[in-house]
Amino acid sequence: MIYLDTSVLLVYTLTQSIEVERFRTVHRLFSQIASGAISATTSFYALYEVYVFALENSPSLEMGYKFGKLALERILASPLRILPFASRTERSRLGRRFSLLRDPIDIPHAVAAYLATHIIPYKNPAEYL
Repeated sequence: MIYLDTSVLLVYTLTQSIEVERFRTVHRLFSQIASGAISATTSFYALYEVYVFALENSPSLEMGYKFGKLALERILASPLRILPFASRTERSRLGRRFSLLRDPIDIPHAVAAYLATHIIPYKNPAEYL
């Protein structure tokens, strides 16, 4: 089981026209996931970040709502397992384990992924293919 972070989900849904080369790899990864060859998961944290990205980067708030909803629909239509938010206790207990992450915003993602898989390798999508 691999954990897909926000950067992968964004390329799959909202930034494919600017990240053309990376989209090819991410699209192949999602094809493998759809076929069952690869099992993957993501979290509510990542889904929230995708939606907020759409709101913050759209020409208008109304377009952001539409783009965000379409992005979430595309992600949820795939056979990804969606991880819940980590509980306050789990975040507190495991947060220290990931305190060296450069961006503290990534700690909840790391905790959720750890709870689901107990492995958090940082790999780019091509390394899974």
